[in-house]
Amino acid sequence: MLVALLVGFAGVTACERPRDVAVRVSIPGPDSVETPVTGVGLVALPYDRDSVLAALESSAATPRPETTALDSLFRAFRVPFVTYTGTVQRIERVRDSLDRLRARLESLPRNTPEYREEYAGFSRLNDSLAAAQKRTERARQTLDRARAEFVDRSESLRARIRHWEDSTYRGYDSITRNLAARRRQEPRTDTTGGDGWAGFQLPPGDWWIYGRSWDATDPNAEWYWNLPVTGDTLLLSSRTGRQRRR
Repeated sequence: MLVALLVGFAGVTACERPRDVAVRVSIPGPDSVETPVTGVGLVALPYDRDSVLAALESSAATPRPETTALDSLFRAFRVPFVTYTGTVQRIERVRDSLDRLRARLESLPRNTPEYREEYAGFSRLNDSLAAAQKRTERARQTLDRARAEFVDRSESLRARIRHWEDSTYRGYDSITRNLAARRRQEPRTDTTGGDGWAGFQLPPGDWWIYGRSWDATDPNAEWYWNLPVTGDTLLLSSRTGRQRRR
């Protein structure tokens, strides 16, 4: 009987080998195009962190503070922010076009009709760049004023939420340490490369990939993921994550 048990155990452990898991992170850019993100730190956890947070919240002494006023301030600030980043993008596109036209002009004889036509287009584009730079400066000044007002009006609201979170999540570290010790597995980390990919070698058992990334369309928001590992590839994107306030 003992021999049979040992053989059975050996068969199980031989099958339960570490697995390689590839993880890709992408988020929408200012142009709404989903783009790979470099430099995002990811953590493989042997427990579901969202479940731990939910359990702590359910036993909190008081409900989470109301966020309606703060959400309104966030929405108001996002308008001048998007306006400013939009003007910056337009300047970059105009500069790229000017660079292409400049290279084209350098390849043409100056005494040809084609050169004169291309040069006229270059001059018009150069004038539009100057106008775009003025719009960008005005948008930047508007954004600076909006930022100062946002900070002044939001600080007390944000402090109230931070105080509630510090109190509610106080036991998080000790709980998760015990969960990892029970599994005899430590969290594993990696960072996305230039192509948005990261990789993990995970022992047998249940694992979750946790990560956060900046939001290219809102300086006060972030993308958040906490997904179970169910295969050898995991895509962290706008479809699988959620936007939340930082």
